[in-house]
Amino acid sequence: MGPTLMAAFLLWLPALLAVFGSLNLLGRGGPIWKVLTPLCAVLVLLAPMTVPDSTSTQAVELLWGVIVIGAPLLAGLALMVFSGDVPVGRAPTWGRPVGLLLVGFAAFLLVTWKPAFVTDEGLWGRFVLVFLAASISLCGSLYVTHRLFVPRRRSRSWPMLAGALLAGALLVFHGAGGQTGPSAVAEIAGLFLGAGLALMLSVLVIWLFERNLPEPQALPPPSQDDLERAAAIVARRMQTGGELDG
Repeated sequence: MGPTLMAAFLLWLPALLAVFGSLNLLGRGGPIWKVLTPLCAVLVLLAPMTVPDSTSTQAVELLWGVIVIGAPLLAGLALMVFSGDVPVGRAPTWGRPVGLLLVGFAAFLLVTWKPAFVTDEGLWGRFVLVFLAASISLCGSLYVTHRLFVPRRRSRSWPMLAGALLAGALLVFHGAGGQTGPSAVAEIAGLFLGAGLALMLSVLVIWLFERNLPEPQALPPPSQDDLERAAAIVARRMQTGGELDG
């Protein structure tokens, strides 16, 4: 069996099944997907060992690096968020300092660490640049949006500004130049344009659906009996202090 066929059976087919199974589990997935989805995800993560001769495993190698950085980053952000004034799922008091340390550790890895298991160093550098530049763009856009259009959240929008400044500082420390910088800008521009196009198409679908709906029927005005019955209920509740009507 050739490398291409091996990669198709041990990488791409499990990847498609893992994505489909994850989406299925978000809805009403059957019990088979609860077993098949994790199994396919494990096969995808083990692709560098099962199909080492395939060039497609470079994406899995990059995924392992993303997991190494993303795990402490997401855990730290979750601890920082849920250690505040939240009514449900509140983290312990040590959640905020530990979360801050985890975020700092992830930021340190993002700037200084180059995973040895990623064979294409340019691929990893492009990921770091795209990640930081996209973080700056999204955090800055959300900060400006909240400041201009959501007056009640102006005082709570500082974390987005802090995220944009932190990502900008990390981008400066990491450095952006050579052939990687322009390609990262092109990828971010394509990502935002594609997301904007998808959003506009979804809005168009909703507009077409709402346009074809029939006009709502107006309710008839209340009759004299309805008004007298409502007045009797109000008078009875005022006299009995809100007890149930018999």
